[in-house]
Amino acid sequence: MTNSGNSRSEVCFLAEQIFEDAEAAAAWLSRPNEALGNQRPIDCCITEAGCQQVRRVLYAIAFGNPA
Repeated sequence: MTNSGNSRSEVCFLAEQIFEDAEAAAAWLSRPNEALGNQRPIDCCITEAGCQQVRRVLYAIAFGNPA
């Protein structure tokens, strides 16, 4: 099941809120992430399930918990 783009936009917005900077959020979304199996967060956002995984990692960052 592919993502309509809405959830992907929400993930991008959440990243900007957490990193408090659009450039920092874009950089994070574009780099491979160990917690996501070394996939780029933005690439995970093709599906709703992938968006949920990325949100989980972002919330872990925001609240200081390991992902």
